[in-house]
Amino acid sequence: MNLVSTIIDNKKTFGIVKDDVFYEASKLFKNRYHSLLETIEFSVTRELFDDAMSSKICYDLNDIRLLPPLTKATKIICVGINYPKLYEGEFTKKPSNIILFSKFPETMVAHKESITLPKGEAQKSFDYEGEIAVIIGKKGFKLEESEAMNFVLGYTIINDGSVRDWQKHSLHAGKNFFHSSSIGPWITTTDTIKDPNILELRTVINGKLMQKTTAKEMFFNIPTIISYISQTTPLSPGDIIATGSPEGTGASQSPPKFLKNQDVLEISISSIGKLNNTIEE
Repeated sequence: MNLVSTIIDNKKTFGIVKDDVFYEASKLFKNRYHSLLETIEFSVTRELFDDAMSSKICYDLNDIRLLPPLTKATKIICVGINYPKLYEGEFTKKPSNIILFSKFPETMVAHKESITLPKGEAQKSFDYEGEIAVIIGKKGFKLEESEAMNFVLGYTIINDGSVRDWQKHSLHAGKNFFHSSSIGPWITTTDTIKDPNILELRTVINGKLMQKTTAKEMFFNIPTIISYISQTTPLSPGDIIATGSPEGTGASQSPPKFLKNQDVLEISISSIGKLNNTIEE
């Protein structure tokens, strides 16, 4: 099941996507639950699917504008150095501990929206990072690894836009330029993805393959990441966990190949779909 937030006739709405068709939640359903996030918070995503399919309010996917799946403020927690990758000429080794940082929701744009190329010196080191993201489905705190997957609603795609030169003096700043990242196109639930370890991620820039990996190549797997995060902060429905980016980013190329105006970025994950964006000044 693919859960979607969108805008139709200048009004935000939500529903599900099946076979390139968007099925909108009925008015009655939206009177009870006002956003996709609320359906997650109240654990009624299955009811959303049944309602949207029976309402028969549908649109061709190409005729609507998608929004980031979760349009309200939520935690976006990211994992750093979670794959073997070139860094300053050498492949990274597994860190002794999980490395975390956070992103603001304002960094994110939706599928087919433009990513903003930073101005000035920052645009000289503007990089892409294709990532598998986990969506939390219910509250959890101090979770054991053995139970962590019970708290997962589904998965989506993230581009963790990064200004590398700014990261050198402030990781937070380098990761939080306005509209520098993207997410979507939707949330694919766990009833579709039984084993996330087989998910294959591919990042393509202007038609050239730059990143390719599977989730099983992570240094720290998804249950370990969820458990670790939950030791410090309670997880809530709708929280987003970006699980790290593999080898092939612009910074790892020789010479580096950073994003430029009008570059076309396509990140795909098997069983989920494609996240497409164009870089624009």
